[in-house]
Amino acid sequence: MRPTKRRMADRHADVSYAGSMFSNFDTYEGEYEQFQWDVHILIKGTLSAGIRFLDSEAKTELAKIEDWMKKPASDEYQQHLVDEHVDVLATNDGQERFLRNMALVALASRLTHSLRTMARSAEAFSPRKKRYGQKNMSEFMRLWVEYKERFGIDFDDNASRIAFVEHLREVRNQIVHDGSEANTLKPFDESDLSGGDSGWLDMRFSRKYPEYVHGEGMGAEVSVSQELLDKNIEASIELVVWLAGELRRREVATMKNTTGIQ
Repeated sequence: MRPTKRRMADRHADVSYAGSMFSNFDTYEGEYEQFQWDVHILIKGTLSAGIRFLDSEAKTELAKIEDWMKKPASDEYQQHLVDEHVDVLATNDGQERFLRNMALVALASRLTHSLRTMARSAEAFSPRKKRYGQKNMSEFMRLWVEYKERFGIDFDDNASRIAFVEHLREVRNQIVHDGSEANTLKPFDESDLSGGDSGWLDMRFSRKYPEYVHGEGMGAEVSVSQELLDKNIEASIELVVWLAGELRRREVATMKNTTGIQ
């Protein structure tokens, strides 16, 4: 049946309405806003609350010990109290280090989720047709391949935007897979007990990322300072907002080419 002028006008109005709705709905901006909220409230906020609680507990314990130290006691008991005082401080330091390390692990996981979510949201204008990258690639490397092949986003020209990610990933892995040990034991058949620490310890991580290490030798631990955590958070937010804008521009361009709506 030949379309009447009324039907053609209705169809044009429907397309215009759909285009208007589309132009006002930015899923990528929504993901960026959710990512930023989660980072500041769930990661930084939880970390801050946890550290405040630990500090409060430590101050309470220290106050008790200091009161006991003021009372007459044998030299042996006084030394015991000094040792207890030092132990409380060391325990608090270790607990705070654990919380900051876990915050970085959470940040890496949340960043991965956000990048995957935005890629899934782009199915409407650029369907995912295969598995991108190779099995031996990290999750982030596979995402870079997917973003380049599906959306034409060139990470070679924008290498500075993702430079921090590999550091973030490797520090995260050392925390998760090696229990925050910065220097792990080498396999027995690769060890040289006469070669000092480097003869029996795998020190590649501590040498590559000394700014993320507390202590030396066997006792060295991964330690994410607040400054390093904040730098990773800032870089992650900047990356997500940049990719959100790039995807949105490509989505709008595709919609315009498909519908003819300007």
